[in-house]
Formats: sequence, structure tokens, C-alpha cells
Amino acid sequence: MIRGKRLALFAAMALALSAVPLPADDALDVDETEVSSAQGRAIQFINYEGPHEVIETAESIRGIGRALGRAVAAGATRSGEVGRYSVIHAVDPAVPAGFDADIILLGEGARVDHVKNVRRIVAGFLEEAYGYAPADADTLAVFVTIYNAVYRGDMGYFGARYKPVVTRELSPSTAGMSTRWDEWAGRTRIVIPLSGRAGMGVVGSVDTTPITDAPTVASLKDESPTAGVAERMDVVDIKERAQDEEKAAIEAEKLRLEREAAAIAAEKAKAAEEKPATVAAAEAASQTGAAETGTETGTGTGREADGADGAAEKGGDQEASLAVSEKAREEEAAAAERETSAREAQLEADKAALAAREEASAAKDAEIAADRESIAADQKGAIKGEVSAAAAKDASGVPLFELVDPNLPFSRLALVDLKSGEVIRRSGINTIRAATALDLGDAFVAIAGQVTGSGGAVRLVRVAKADYSKLTQGADDVFADSRLWKIGPSVYAVVKRGELWAIGRFDPVTLELQAVSAPVSRWTFLTESGGRLVAQGPGGAFLVLEAEGLSTAAEIAR
Repeated sequence: MIRGKRLALFAAMALALSAVPLPADDALDVDETEVSSAQGRAIQFINYEGPHEVIETAESIRGIGRALGRAVAAGATRSGEVGRYSVIHAVDPAVPAGFDADIILLGEGARVDHVKNVRRIVAGFLEEAYGYAPADADTLAVFVTIYNAVYRGDMGYFGARYKPVVTRELSPSTAGMSTRWDEWAGRTRIVIPLSGRAGMGVVGSVDTTPITDAPTVASLKDESPTAGVAERMDVVDIKERAQDEEKAAIEAEKLRLEREAAAIAAEKAKAAEEKPATVAAAEAASQTGAAETGTETGTGTGREADGADGAAEKGGDQEASLAVSEKAREEEAAAAERETSAREAQLEADKAALAAREEASAAKDAEIAADRESIAADQKGAIKGEVSAAAAKDASGVPLFELVDPNLPFSRLALVDLKSGEVIRRSGINTIRAATALDLGDAFVAIAGQVTGSGGAVRLVRVAKADYSKLTQGADDVFADSRLWKIGPSVYAVVKRGELWAIGRFDPVTLELQAVSAPVSRWTFLTESGGRLVAQGPGGAFLVLEAEGLSTAAEIAR
């Protein structure tokens, strides 16, 4: 029964919400498309997109479902206002085949006009009716709404899979959910399939097998640019947790049946032991009665004759009493035997039911494995598509050095789409001196940094083009205004050596300093000539250097 306060709260909520439209969010959001080729028809949710007189919050819309869920959790089979929002808890334990279901009705006065809000109502219901966490309820609500759109009006489908207690509440014009918002009010009965273990706090309350069938998943995949991978992973997680619960319940039932079988066997053994003793006692009693009723032969007085008559009468009473007792014992034994037989029959029925549960559990494991395999394949496809899209976007980008401050020489590397103006990526380092940058094909090498009181330094840096966040930094101080030269396989720059400056040769990948020249002017050029390099010393003389080791081959005074 629903308590008075709950009834009053639901009535007030339903009345208030029925008088206002229910947009998708606090602000209008974009239309949502869901397409499926199931049964040869396209499925596309068409939502109302336009002004609303009053905009309700997502939480208040979810509250409609929560009120219905609380009623079902309290034991109601029907609750809510049929003309607005209501629920039918259609369950028949006497029928073993087919699904039970909860059916959420959107009445003529329902004002929900976006599929997101329908999902909020369904999610709120699942939270309160079965104790689902909000995230799990949201996931299930997505699948429930798509499922009901896929099988809209298909009474052949519902009749083959659901119990009569469910199907008698449906019709071709109301079963499931239309794809058009203007056909929801008064013509929508959202079917939520229930498992045999449905109850508060049971993760497996909603049977996830039908709502994740191939047509439903195909529709979800078409709706989502990522093939619904996130939602499908979430529902698989729900399935696995429900399986953990079911397997634990199966093991508990196995133990119960083992105890019951042992108890029946013990009772039968005890009855078998007691039966011979009972028969012997009955026979002994019968013989005693016969002896007592025997009469003496010969003549006797009248008193003796009277005594004989009395003994005969007494013996007859004893025989009658023994017969009654024997009959009672026989009836008691027969009743015990019938009870044992009934328990054995029930035990066999329970064993058969357990075998069916084990078979269903194994099928569920196979279903989950197939789900994971399908998701993994779609993930690979999605990743491949993302890589291709990223590659195409990268191909349209132009690497530029973006000044952090137009009045300072510090910049960061940015890949920019010149048509759209979109910055595809940026480097993390923002003190690159753009005038020094060398394009090495797969990366840029440049001078970066500045000397600061907090430990700043000027060093070589290498930024990979494939990933602007991948940075290699040299360990040697270089002249901030030095040029960089790419000669042969090496990179050259003016490096600091104590209080003086020199030409340094660096590995272009690791930026390791490999050779150092004699002192040079920090403003020197570097020219390649005849396999050697020419720089200018601090006094103005030209220094001819060996390219590899940077030793001085000649000095030309000026």
C-alpha cells in the first residue's frame, strides 16, 4: 500500500507537471536521431524543438518516474494518474513462460515531448522501483526507449515473448513508443521486461537480454558517432554484475536442494527402520487379545459362565481397539509417505527449475562474451576512424610559430587550419625563439627559454610534429640569439663554455653535445667550405674548423 504522504506528493507532482511542457533540459537542445534497419523500417526520434511556456528542470521530470517507482516498490500493481503518467506492474508467478513487465503509460495529459525526458522518467522509475544507481538507470533507460521504438505496435513480437498479464495491457496502437513526440500522449505504453528475480536492490531486475537484442543495438549504433560503445560497455557491466548475483543465488539453491534431498533420504530410512517394529508390536497385541478372550472347557457354576461371557465381551472390545489403533497407524504412515512423495516431487521440480536457471546463466555468459567481442570490434573501427579523421585534419593544418606576446620573441608551435582558423594542436613549451627554428622533417629544433632569477635557462629543444607535447630538451646553455645550422647529419649552435662562447655540434635527435670548438664570437656566422666549417673568433680572426671534431685546422688573422 502507498502511504498517504506518498500519494499526496505524487498527486501534486503529477498535477503540476501535467500543466507544463517538458523540454529536454533547462535550455533547448539539438534534435536527436536514432536510425535502425530493423524489420525493414527506419527509426528516427522526432522531438519537439521550439519555445516552451515553462521550462522544467531535469530533476523534476525524473521525479515523475521516481514517484511511480516508489509505488511499485511499496507493492502497488497500478499507480499514478492514467490520464497523465502511470504504471502497471504486470507480474504473474503462476505462468512460467514469458516475461513479466512494468509498463509505463503516457496518458492524454502527458506533456513530455523529447526522448531525453522520456528516458529521465524511465530512469527515475528504475531508481525507486528496484534500487538502481542513477548511472545504471540512465543506461537502461536508453536501451528501453530504443527497444520500445523498434517493436512499436508489434503484437506478434510481444505475444511471443511476454506473459498474458502483460500483453492484455497492450494493443497495436499503444504497445511500445512511437518515434514522433506528437504521438506519445495517450498512445504510449513503454514495456520494461523483468527477470524472475526482480526486486529491490537486485541488479538483474530488468532483463537485459531483450532490450539489447540485435535490432535495438543496431539502432543505438546508428544514433551514436562512436557506435554506442560507451552505453554498450555500461550495459555489459550491468549484465556482469547481475550474473554475479544470479550465480550466487544458483549456488545457494544447489545447497538448499542438497540439504532437502538428504533430509528426505534420512526420513525414508527412519521410516523403513520403524516399520518392522510397528508390525511386530501390532501382531503381539493381537495375540495377547486372543489369549485373554479364550474360555475354559467342561462344566462350571453359573458364576463361571457369567465370567466367561464378560471376558469374551472384554476381548471383543480389545480387538476393536487394536483394529482402530492399527488403522490409525496405517493412515499416519500413509500420510507420511504421501508427504515424502510430495516433497520428492517438489524436489525434482526444483531441480529441473535449477537446471533451467543454470542453462539460462550459461546462455547469458555467452551473450556477454558476444557483446564484448562486438564492442571490441566497434572500438577498433572507431579508433581507426578517429585516427583517419585526425590524420585528415593534420594534413589540412599548417605548422606556425604563435607569439605568446606580440612584443616579445617567445612563441609556441601551433598546427593551424588556415581555412577554419581552428588550432588543431599546440606545443606545451611557450618560450621558443621562432627565428632560430630548424625544420628537420619529423620535428623542429629551436632555441627556447630565458635566463630568470628562478632558474630559467636557454637551451636547445626538439618538438616532434606527430605530437606537439613530446619535447626533448638539451642540457647545454646556448646563446639566445644564436642561429642554428643543419650541416650534414648534425645541428650546430653557439654554446656557452665558462665565460666564453664556442661552436657546438649536437645530435639532432637527442640534442646531446658531441663536440666543441675553440672560443668564437657569440655573434659569429658558420659557413661550410670544402668539407670544413668557418667561424669567426672573439678577436676577429677566421677559424677553419674540422666539421666532425671542431678542432681548429687553420686561423686566418685579420
